[in-house]
Amino acid sequence: MSTPAIDTDSDLAFLKRATPPVLASFRDADISVVDLFSGCGGLTIGAIEAATRLDHSVGIALAIDHDVTPLSVLRKTLGLDSAHVTAQDLGSALRPIASPPSPAETAMFKSANRATGAKLLVAGPPCQGHSALNNHTRHNDPRNDLYLAVARAARLVEPDAVVIENVRGVGADRGEALTRCAAALEELGYEVVHERLDLSQIGVPQTRIRHVLVATLGAPFQWILREAEARTVGWAISDLLDIEPGPVIDTPSLVSDENAARIKWLFDNDAYNLPNARRPKCHRDEKHSYISMYGRLSWDAPAQTITSGFGSMGQGRFVHPLLRRTLTPHEAARLQFLPDFMRLDLVPSRTALATMIGNVAPPALTIAIVTALIEQDLL
Repeated sequence: MSTPAIDTDSDLAFLKRATPPVLASFRDADISVVDLFSGCGGLTIGAIEAATRLDHSVGIALAIDHDVTPLSVLRKTLGLDSAHVTAQDLGSALRPIASPPSPAETAMFKSANRATGAKLLVAGPPCQGHSALNNHTRHNDPRNDLYLAVARAARLVEPDAVVIENVRGVGADRGEALTRCAAALEELGYEVVHERLDLSQIGVPQTRIRHVLVATLGAPFQWILREAEARTVGWAISDLLDIEPGPVIDTPSLVSDENAARIKWLFDNDAYNLPNARRPKCHRDEKHSYISMYGRLSWDAPAQTITSGFGSMGQGRFVHPLLRRTLTPHEAARLQFLPDFMRLDLVPSRTALATMIGNVAPPALTIAIVTALIEQDLL
């Protein structure tokens, strides 16, 4: 089976699209989706796009997240009613994997099980416990056990396929959440495979490495994914250069006088890395490893990993390549592969918007995975 080529024109049209996709009733759809820890729905949006490109109808059976703000963005974006969007803390709502279903679980998943046709379960459990940016409880964090909640949900929903996205370090958890989840899925009859993926290779215009687990019934998933040459910052945001500041989504963060001077120095010297002498005192040690912080992005290269700190030059290489400012939320969303039809404009808080964009799973991931699942007759 040959590796499929990426459709660049379709991807760029997807990013710039202002009109959301039209969904089928989840009961009538070829593929119905359940999204756990959904956030604003990056995994779901990618699954819809993949299925639509292959002429499959899609419906949303259920989306669950504890944070009502990103959940409301997903609901408004796709026109979902409250019966299919639930604000819930899955860590406390779900029982241990092998337990009989509780009445509360049965009620939660009443629209999302094999009897009602749910076929695809996607999940992005909170990753902060595994993140290399977490130097306090990394690999020994109670949030890591939320990974296991996906296996419990799979037992209740019985989908044809499960896709779990997380940070690259999920396998180093001392509680072995990944291993335990994979074993639980295998006991349920799934074939389980997992890999670390460089998302820049499947079309995301940034360097972002994620761990992805795919569980399927019948046959194991084959890692034959759409591939592309590295896409650049310019590829993703060139049409946004002339947008005037206004709403929060199109307005960059204010910078301090010190950082304004640092940005000026980068442009005046045609530089992309700030020298140590112009950094804060804590960064002036020549042995530090924070080269990208206070740096400027390159127009002709992928961005660094987009985090919730994209509005601050002190949190990464987030200075715009051509304009003397940091990235706007709209530009960061594009670099995260979020299309313009996402109702991010509904979020008035800059902090909430930055957190939502920084934490989202780029839809390109499920565009690639779901495309392969369909082509391999696993979905």
